[in-house]
Amino acid sequence: PNSVETRRFEFFASDALNDLILVPGGPRHFTEYCPGYVGCLAVEYAGRGKVEHAYPYLPDEIEKKAIVAFPYERSPGFSFVRKAYITGLSRYANGDLLVVFHAHAFPFGYGVARINRAGRPIWFRLDYSHHQPHITRGDVALVPSLRVGEGPGSKLIRLRRRLTRNDSHNTKLFYYCSRPYLDFVHVIDGAGSLLKKIPILDALIESPYAAVLKYTDPCDPTHLNFVHEVEEDTDGADGIEPGDLVVSLRNIHAFATLDQDTHRLKRLVRGGFFAQHSVMHFEGTKFLMFDNWGREDTHGRSRLLMIDVVDGTEITIFPNDATPEHLRNLFSHKSGGIAISPDRRRVMVTFSLEGQAVEVRLADGAVLTAFTSVHDVSYLDSLPEKRKTQAALYNLRPAIQYIGE
Repeated sequence: PNSVETRRFEFFASDALNDLILVPGGPRHFTEYCPGYVGCLAVEYAGRGKVEHAYPYLPDEIEKKAIVAFPYERSPGFSFVRKAYITGLSRYANGDLLVVFHAHAFPFGYGVARINRAGRPIWFRLDYSHHQPHITRGDVALVPSLRVGEGPGSKLIRLRRRLTRNDSHNTKLFYYCSRPYLDFVHVIDGAGSLLKKIPILDALIESPYAAVLKYTDPCDPTHLNFVHEVEEDTDGADGIEPGDLVVSLRNIHAFATLDQDTHRLKRLVRGGFFAQHSVMHFEGTKFLMFDNWGREDTHGRSRLLMIDVVDGTEITIFPNDATPEHLRNLFSHKSGGIAISPDRRRVMVTFSLEGQAVEVRLADGAVLTAFTSVHDVSYLDSLPEKRKTQAALYNLRPAIQYIGE
């Protein structure tokens, strides 16, 4: 337990971090930096692991700042501190954090909060927000959210009935969910007001790609887990314009681009990736992603993947043959993510369920830095005696972010 600070960072082809990074926390995380609290919400690191700032985690205060409250189904005795957990964060220019929470409730997406550098919540929306938010210009945030649909009369049900109408072999496989998750993107300003909501499932149903929904999970047909904006450099690729939205749709193993104004689905991309997260436009016709399941078994299944949507080229950047042995077989069967450095030469890859992140050089996939989410839990009487001689390994949900990205 007394060596957690020295065990968190490893340096390989780099002597120090080139940029500030934001590492997510939660209950019992980084308690040495947030004494008197349940842990740190997040920590800013620089250099060789120097703490620049720690955000205290104050879960008891968050729900008190609710400005929107959708209905939820929760078990008796539900409490935020025990049943809610952090799944996404992004940083405002002034240092405030936008934090998304999931919970053991229905729906699972619990809400999104703006929290200042002292850890105090400014506002909270209990609005079914989920996964990873992305702050754009003018403090406007793109946040995955959902609505709970009604099965029998939904557009999805009508589509699936039409797709199976002349398919006698598969008609018996058709079924519907009474209350499916219907994904949206919420556009939220810095004060927490909803500027617009963009229906993802509707856009897919109304596109030429609707048939991909035939075999998906009817209770969670798209599972939106990330939304990002297309960069200025697009090389004029068909269906990709600067400012368009890129949405990662886990349950159909695809990502799509949506028109920034009409929100029409313009292009759907599938390939050798499965259950992916953090799909981001990189440059020209190239995209980067955390591919959870697509890798062959040579170096483990999860990988940092670059894909060219025009020629179909897929390149595994990490791991590769030069990857240190103990980092070659990292795997996150769900969750995980990436962040691109401000100079766009490096990527932070987070293997959430391994409690591990690696910073790699895009040019050759070389490992620059590795971070391991180890924490002192020796003070927790609820854990066995080995807590006094060993640190705890926690998962890393959400992904580590660059500050100034």
